[in-house]
Amino acid sequence: MDGGVTAGGSHTLGGLIDDHGDAIAADLSECYQIDVRDLFRDGSGLSPRWVLLHIVQLPQSSRFYAEKRGGPQFRGWDESRYALAAVVNAVRALQYTYVAAHSKHKPKPPEPFPVPDSVVETKKKKGGFADMVSRLQAAQLGAIDG
Repeated sequence: MDGGVTAGGSHTLGGLIDDHGDAIAADLSECYQIDVRDLFRDGSGLSPRWVLLHIVQLPQSSRFYAEKRGGPQFRGWDESRYALAAVVNAVRALQYTYVAAHSKHKPKPPEPFPVPDSVVETKKKKGGFADMVSRLQAAQLGAIDG
């Protein structure tokens, strides 16, 4: 998602569900009380575009963004958590510097606070939910045009 939502959104949403469906379902339920299954219930009023608008607004610490960034190790990591880890590392460095300056033997340097730092590229699945939605839309357009 490039920060915007394309018209309709069925294909985009289908791709996201293929790649991150479990995380999306849990986050939307927890954050907005949206049940993604309502997309398939007649009369629910839930549209793919509406769901996408909510997905884009999920917090950076959500399951969805953790999955996009590489996996569950990123869950809960937002700007404030990275800043807190940086503060912990700075305090450890200051303590080390103070002890090193006031002792006869050089102490062992402190271990940095562990921070998830790898981003894993995910491959698109063929024949998944997005492909099914595209085929259904094409079939509906064919029935309307024909």
